[in-house]
Amino acid sequence: MNKLLLTVAILMLSSTASMAQLKTVTDYFLAMPNAAYSRDASGAVIKGKAKVDAYRRSLIKIEDVKNGYLRLEGPWEGWAEIALFKRTSGGYIVAHAESGCGPACSGFVKFWTVSGGKWTNVTAGVFKELSNVDAAKLFNRKKAAEDETASADGFPFYYLLPREGKTVRAACNECSDSGGDDFILAEWEFDGAKFVRK
Repeated sequence: MNKLLLTVAILMLSSTASMAQLKTVTDYFLAMPNAAYSRDASGAVIKGKAKVDAYRRSLIKIEDVKNGYLRLEGPWEGWAEIALFKRTSGGYIVAHAESGCGPACSGFVKFWTVSGGKWTNVTAGVFKELSNVDAAKLFNRKKAAEDETASADGFPFYYLLPREGKTVRAACNECSDSGGDDFILAEWEFDGAKFVRK
């Protein structure tokens, strides 16, 4: 019985110690639950921490540790981003946005906290997601005169995480014929606890 208790205590301490070592955005990315970014291009599950870490590192296209930002690109059309937001109460909120394209891009954003090795999805408590209906209304309000009117059915948009600053943006790549920058639909500023719509 003592051996079992000792083993459990060692496992708990090593898990806590490894999570305490999460200092950079890359550390958080590599520590994400195994369901995230642990399948190769063919869809096969990658097994073993060293192999998962190597695969995840291969996805990193921009690694800006100073600003707490990663851009990921892999065997999908689109990209993903990971960003850290420092909370005034201590610790970080880890943001994860993913966009898939073909030809219009659409995506999602999720926000997580990490404590004692446990990842908790806190999106609902810190961020009010944009619905397709609201995105279409925003586009129709902001569009140029020559742009078409957007329908709420399946309106394609995605989220952009900041490489610098604290602003998350909802954007559209098919909303303008200009071929320029992303068409920004809405912005949220991080206030140290949650994201507030501008």
